[in-house]
Amino acid sequence: MAPRESSNSRPAWASRRVVVAGAAAIALAAGGTAMAFVAHHPAHSVAGRHAGSSKARLAASSCTGPAGAAYVAVAGYQAFDAVNTANCDLVQQYNVGDSDVPNTGTSDTNYDSTDEGVVMSGDTLYFADTGNDMVSVINAADLDVNNYANPPETDIHVGFNPQNLAVTPDGSQVWVADTGPQTGQPALGGISVISTATDKVTSTLSLPTDPRNIAFSPSGATAYVTTSEGVLVIKTATVKVLTVIRGLGNPEGVAVSPDGKTVYVTNTVQNLVDVISAATNQVKRTVHVGQMPWQLVVSADGSKIYVADGDSNAISVIAAASDTVTDTISDAGDPVSLALTPDGSQLWVGGLTSGIVTVFDTADNTLVGSFNVGYGGEPNAGDGEEPTGIVLTSTPTPGS
Repeated sequence: MAPRESSNSRPAWASRRVVVAGAAAIALAAGGTAMAFVAHHPAHSVAGRHAGSSKARLAASSCTGPAGAAYVAVAGYQAFDAVNTANCDLVQQYNVGDSDVPNTGTSDTNYDSTDEGVVMSGDTLYFADTGNDMVSVINAADLDVNNYANPPETDIHVGFNPQNLAVTPDGSQVWVADTGPQTGQPALGGISVISTATDKVTSTLSLPTDPRNIAFSPSGATAYVTTSEGVLVIKTATVKVLTVIRGLGNPEGVAVSPDGKTVYVTNTVQNLVDVISAATNQVKRTVHVGQMPWQLVVSADGSKIYVADGDSNAISVIAAASDTVTDTISDAGDPVSLALTPDGSQLWVGGLTSGIVTVFDTADNTLVGSFNVGYGGEPNAGDGEEPTGIVLTSTPTPGS
């Protein structure tokens, strides 16, 4: 799975979008045999598997922060990291979506998962297993620090290439962005709606385009979904598209203000954040940010918006009151994923190409610490692992 290559003929945004999907294509091209990025997945073998690698910059495996846990989806290693937010210690790296090899009479496992997105509802983690067209469900309270494969997961078959997901504000549903195959007509993109009570798909919405990210209004009445066509505005009760907001320059990330009045969307073509009125579904203002803005997150009080500018190796900090960039935080390694601690005191940032998660103090945007994803936090341990999703909770992970 090659990282994004800005120098090739296709737009940079297109290359980044197929980073994970390309891995699934490799597996299919091999006649259905899953081709993993590494030969072995057991936790005891992880620390040594990058011997001699020098691609990723080094990071200290330390920080200080509030009590709790971070769960980091590492798509390049078909797994997720459980991290203690108080000190950035890696507690364990767990399997996601890796099934037993059928009809062999052995305990062999296919390491074929590519978990790109992650969300959490209560103690339950939901991972978008892109390579297997599934959502994997794991109870974080039952994680076993002594066994990287426990607890057993529930796998829910959804549409083609699920890459991101979102939980409704009341926690009753998980919506999945099934981005669809990278080639072929007609489009096979869509939305799968999962009941968190039953872990079953209760509704689907077929789309002629590629859904990417999903955000809900605070009431949960409306879902906003970014696609190459624009932002779809969907009534959640009926899972019906109400309108499409167009002209947004190939939008990727989407977030809604806590009062529900404003929708923020990253415009990857024009290096903007489009500020949209939820009342009119029209762009009321644009904010110039860095190159290739990807994910974004809004503070709990709605006063700040943080934007991962991957090609600028930076995070733009926008003041919501003025819709202007008030600070730019340097963060080498192609930052793409963002999350705020529940108390809002820290911003966690995942570097796609560095394999490093960096932690910043939101009071003054200063560096708190950083760590390599990958087992043991060894130098270059995260090389190729690609932290594409982060979720933070105030509940410590078992074993921390």
